[in-house]
Order: sequence, then C-alpha cells, then structure tokens
Amino acid sequence: MRFTTVFGFVLATTGFVAGHGVIIEATGDQGGNGSAIGVDGSTPRDGSRRRPFQQDTTRFRGDNEDTCGETLEGGDNDIVTGTAVVMAVSGGTLPQVSAGGELSMTLHQVNSDGGGPYTCMIDATGTGTNWQPMTVTQNVPGDDGDNDDGEATDFPLTAEIPEGQECTGSVAGEENVCLVRCENPARAGPFGGCVPIQMADTAEDDTGAANNGTAKRAAFRKMRRAGGGFAKLKF
Repeated sequence: MRFTTVFGFVLATTGFVAGHGVIIEATGDQGGNGSAIGVDGSTPRDGSRRRPFQQDTTRFRGDNEDTCGETLEGGDNDIVTGTAVVMAVSGGTLPQVSAGGELSMTLHQVNSDGGGPYTCMIDATGTGTNWQPMTVTQNVPGDDGDNDDGEATDFPLTAEIPEGQECTGSVAGEENVCLVRCENPARAGPFGGCVPIQMADTAEDDTGAANNGTAKRAAFRKMRRAGGGFAKLKF
C-alpha cells in the first residue's frame, strides 16, 4: 500500500516536465517580429526553477506532440489562439520572410536541458501537420540538449527558409502563414517552440508594404479599443 501511494505521488508530480528552452523573439529577413506561441512576456528570465521561470516554455509531448506541444502554464498550444496572442503582443504583425531568406530567433535557455543543438522544420499549411526540414545556420550550444553553462541565457538561433518555399496557411485572420518548429533532443523534452511566420508579398513595392503594415496595425489597435477581436485574450 505504501508503494502504491508513493508511486501515485510521483506520477502526479512528474506528469508534466516543464520546458527548459523557449523562443522569446523572432524576426524575418523582410521585417516583422514575433515569438513562439505560448510565450508569456511577463515570465522572468533570470532564473531556472520550475515556477515561474519554466511556465511558458514548450515541450513536444502530450496530445499535441506532433504539432506544437504544450506549456506548463497554458496546457496544449492552440495554433490559432497562440498566433493571435503573438500578433497582439507584436503590434499586429508576424515575422515577414522570403523564400531563400531566413528566420532569426532568440532562444532563452532556462536550465541545463534547454541546450542545443536544435533542429527546425517548416509547415507551409500553418496547421502543424506537414513538417519539412530546414537548414539551421546558427545553433544553440549544447550536447544532446544539455548545456550546464547556459542556464538563464539567451542564444541566437537562425534557420533558412527553403528556396521556393510557399506559405498557404490561413491563421488568426492572416493569409500566407507558415509555422516553424524548432526543438532540441533533450531526454525530458523535446523542448523548443512553434513560431508563426508570414511570407512577404515580394510583388509589392517597399512603400506599399510599409503602408499596408501601418494600416493593419492601426486597424488592429482600433479593434482592441472597441473591445473586439483579441481584446479578451489574456497575455
């Protein structure tokens, strides 16, 4: 009986191993900005304990193991809701990329098993169901996901957008959306995150693109002031 009680306690307390590496920033080669979905900007980044430092990092396990994983704070990462939150925090934009360009990310390593190396994949549909490999050109230090010297540290992580890449997803009211998933090989993980990105309209001149981005941000702010759209989302 005592063994059963102890075993049950262990299961209850280890059913979710908090994530230890989180993509807190992302920028496309054509501008824009964002982060991985599930990220909470109020999470402190100067410690390594489970609470609060690991609460918003993604682990690719559970029901969403094959798509965008789960966080300790929010549970399963929902792609539509998560993308809407990313846009709300970034002023109504997503990282803007081009085929053959790159996505530059900041990976915050919380504790030792948030280390590298990281692998990245891209899904043209924005659904997290059709991952294709990407080339990582700047990686996070580590050995099999472990880096004892990297706790509470930010590292650059850069992945190439494949030549000829298209983004066909329609997510959170945005068109031309892809998802990028990056993860490490930690035994307790994998840890990492899903970053929504948007293929820039290369047929539009720079002035038109800038004006369009300004108009979208203004409309986004107007919607929030009116109490619609994303205003009810909790960040």
